[in-house]
Amino acid sequence: MYSTEHILYIIFSLLTIGLILFGAHLIKSQKYKNTFLLFWAFLCFFMHISTMYTTFFTNGGVGNAYDNQLFPIYFCNYMMYLLLAVSLWSNKQSKFFKNMATFVAYGGTFGSLITLFVTPPGFNDWTTLQSAFSHSCMLVGCLWLFVGGYLKINVYNLVPYTLGLLSCGVVGGIVELIFFLGGLPSPNAMYLVHGPVELPEFQWWMFALVMLVIIFAFTSLWEYFTRKKEDRWYKTYKDLYLYFPEKRIQNKVSTSKAISIETKNDKNDKETNVE
Repeated sequence: MYSTEHILYIIFSLLTIGLILFGAHLIKSQKYKNTFLLFWAFLCFFMHISTMYTTFFTNGGVGNAYDNQLFPIYFCNYMMYLLLAVSLWSNKQSKFFKNMATFVAYGGTFGSLITLFVTPPGFNDWTTLQSAFSHSCMLVGCLWLFVGGYLKINVYNLVPYTLGLLSCGVVGGIVELIFFLGGLPSPNAMYLVHGPVELPEFQWWMFALVMLVIIFAFTSLWEYFTRKKEDRWYKTYKDLYLYFPEKRIQNKVSTSKAISIETKNDKNDKETNVE
């Protein structure tokens, strides 16, 4: 059951985020778009680590740090660090940036919304309230990647997102190894060991599968309403070029031209032989 304060926070948070993004979409300068992204990425981070300072001043100079504040244990933690990386990335036109930004946009939105609807904010406890604020800030930053035009919405967003999910497994494995070497109990990083306490039977691959299905459904509908039939994903593969290195595209174009020229020459030869 949702408490009244939780319902109010969900409504207030979503309305505020909607108004912020609606106003921000009027920004035309890429410089200010990047500044806007940077602001919310860092605000999310500072909210996340804020209890390290609040406990420092309330515990006689001894601050407390939770494991997920020091390591990317949960999916949201990983998205937070990647959002920081995306906001600081200098070449925002590179293929690597587009891949990373696509993964963060979808992944951060998933993580933020799940926390928003599942975890009560706890207005009397800054530890839980800062978590709610942090995820709300992350939601602004991740949605801004869509609204600000940092990525192109299409079904082939599944490609970088799948690669990003694989990186989650690598990061989770590294965190598990660090804790093991430090003689600490498993933190269940990325839910690789077992599901969350609320859904222990829900394994990591189930989360991944559900997210991929949702992205496919969303992007398919997006293309249905925004593209002509001949330009949709099942008619063309050109959107895959967004995630390939430029050399591959150039090689493909060069090969196509060579084949075209060769075909044309063959046709001319046949016409000459007929004459």
